[in-house]
Amino acid sequence: MLPDLPRTPEAALVTAILMQAYRDLFVTVRTESNASFTTQSDQDQAITFLTDKAGAYAQHRNALCALIGWDGDVLAARVRAMMDGDDFAPPTPDATPATLERHAAAVVRLRERWHALKHPGTPPSET
Repeated sequence: MLPDLPRTPEAALVTAILMQAYRDLFVTVRTESNASFTTQSDQDQAITFLTDKAGAYAQHRNALCALIGWDGDVLAARVRAMMDGDDFAPPTPDATPATLERHAAAVVRLRERWHALKHPGTPPSET
């Protein structure tokens, strides 16, 4: 659950940017280049933006988070922990069994991609 914050248009925009990056983690990646699809590059950028400890993406995430009173490093640590095995919350508290099944499959794909980005050339079972 997101903390209650003053809902200025600016805060709403920043929250939407962060939430879009989070949603991009779970969508099915398409190879087509189309504005309505998320490509592998889009998902990789979302992963980097939400998990990097340093660099341009981390600085940008931290700056956005600071605008709404969040600690970007804490957000990144939490996302990294979920990538490494902590539970990703279901998309909605009243999710149907089919929704939970799709979410679980998306988490598996996401963790495989996370592993591929962090340990190139190493099968997941070897880390």
